[in-house]
Amino acid sequence: MKLNSIKYTNCFNNKKFNKEYKKILDNLIPKVFNDSDLKKSKFLNQVNDKNNFQQIEKIVKKFKKNFNKFCVLGTGGSSFGSQALIGINQKYKKDKIIFLYDIDPIYFQNTLDSLNFNKTAFIVISKSGKTPETLAQFGAIINKFEELKLKSQIKKNFLIITEDNKNPLKILSDKLKIKTLIHNEEIGGRFSVFSNVGLLPSALVGIDVKSFLYGGKKVLDDFYLNKNLKPIESAVIMVLMQKYFNININVLFTYSEALKNFGIWYRQLWAESLGKKGNGITPFHSMGTVDQHSQLQLFLDGPKDKFFTIIKSNHSNKGPIISSNSFFKSEMNYLSGKKIGDLMEAEQNATIQTLINNNLPVKEILINKINEESLGSLIMYCFLEVICIGKIFKVNIFDQPAVEEGKKIAKKYLI
Repeated sequence: MKLNSIKYTNCFNNKKFNKEYKKILDNLIPKVFNDSDLKKSKFLNQVNDKNNFQQIEKIVKKFKKNFNKFCVLGTGGSSFGSQALIGINQKYKKDKIIFLYDIDPIYFQNTLDSLNFNKTAFIVISKSGKTPETLAQFGAIINKFEELKLKSQIKKNFLIITEDNKNPLKILSDKLKIKTLIHNEEIGGRFSVFSNVGLLPSALVGIDVKSFLYGGKKVLDDFYLNKNLKPIESAVIMVLMQKYFNININVLFTYSEALKNFGIWYRQLWAESLGKKGNGITPFHSMGTVDQHSQLQLFLDGPKDKFFTIIKSNHSNKGPIISSNSFFKSEMNYLSGKKIGDLMEAEQNATIQTLINNNLPVKEILINKINEESLGSLIMYCFLEVICIGKIFKVNIFDQPAVEEGKKIAKKYLI
């Protein structure tokens, strides 16, 4: 993906908007490029960390030798990044890796009952080491090992990723002599996809994490070395669309099953990073062509409070052929002899054009081929875009103070 493969429609059609756009852009550009702390930040420069990659390679080799199934315990940013990355490979064996990111008791129990604990490796991820859902899962699985008389295997079957301090997860892992990888304390969960948090689970199922890192590095280098302004421009447009047209919802429309999990990751990035001090633009993920039959009516004929970010790809001439005889002499004969991808391509372009025809604001991001490199580029672009919106809103994109109240109340219910 190249950052110049982005275009906007129905955005610059207001004189006051256009004037303020230039003013904010001229003010924001030096703020971003002269921010030395941002330029040196750990979460952006993960793409240049070769030592991290080499460490992961060794662990993956060992785990793949001893186990045939992998189970990742972690919620939110500890899980969504690697799920987004693994999701692009639609041919990977879905029974090879399981993500337990929720605590639905029935699903969790059924999952445990289906596992062969001798041949399953567990990766437990919590930055703070205090995430109650993850600790509860970990404790339940440890209990299962004890019930099965497999306590001696715990240190072999588990790997922990957490901060290097005396947090509950680290204390327990040390007690059980489980190998621990350090979760960099400067990198928040939703920003950790380029670190061991995102790379290790992905590498275990054959994802080319080196290409993923390279894709992120290309966009980061293009941004700083070539002063590519696309993320900054996008940030200013989004903020002004809200100001001038009451656009409060950013609909991410993806036309690929491979980007389904990316959409989940994207929602968290926007919601937790930008929803602060009365600011925020609500992220909403729709999938083509499915949501053309469930959401498009609202988008076209409902409130005009939405901005559409559409990630499109080239689907033409891909997939199986539709029988030439199936719809002969029927009103559906236009499908005969076509490939499934031809219909996907047509519907993708038709939806975009329909949104544009209805004077709705649209941003199109073209990815010719969805793979590790292009996803790395896309995620880095999203990081840079959110950073710039955060600067305009004047919020700290790295914290999430409002959710602490719910954690405290949940604790009271258990005491």
